Amino acid sequence: MVGLLINLGFYGQLFAYSLYLQQVRGDSPLIAGLSLLPEAAAVPIASVLSGRLTSRRGPRGTMIAGLVLGAAGLLGLIVTARGTPYWVLVLPMVAAGSGMALTMPAATTAVMDAAPGSRSGTAAGLINTARQVGGALGVAVAGSLVSGAVGFVPGLHVALAVCGGAFLLGAMVTAATVGRDRARHQPA
Repeated sequence: MVGLLINLGFYGQLFAYSLYLQQVRGDSPLIAGLSLLPEAAAVPIASVLSGRLTSRRGPRGTMIAGLVLGAAGLLGLIVTARGTPYWVLVLPMVAAGSGMALTMPAATTAVMDAAPGSRSGTAAGLINTARQVGGALGVAVAGSLVSGAVGFVPGLHVALAVCGGAFLLGAMVTAATVGRDRARHQPA
């Protein structure tokens, strides 16, 4: 469920935001892509941090922290208006990218830890399938919201609220379902 929700939120935002940069701000596709670099640059750093935190403390706390951070970033992007200065958008983009990257390695660990060894292939396939479905749904939902609204920016705000809400729902699902067992994750 978390894999579906996080990809729904992250890729929905990425699609809608790239449209905003091009259609509202008038950026070329190249400039729009470069404008998203802060979000992308946060991913490898947060992924490494996720692995370290998960190995020390288990996946639950890392997932919740990542999902809340990502939600804060996605919801922080709601300040976006037609003339919002770019520098105002950088910190929420970094938070969104960091939140996604903190969550996914930990979520994969949680799924693989919960699956019996004989079902590890099925577990890995399931989380990857859920992520792909979530990404497709996110692009479809966010795209529909921005194109169906009266004015692009109000539709973007609704899309970002949905994307941030997906991360918050993921945090609630994690809190309710992922165990607190740290014994398996303690370094030897």
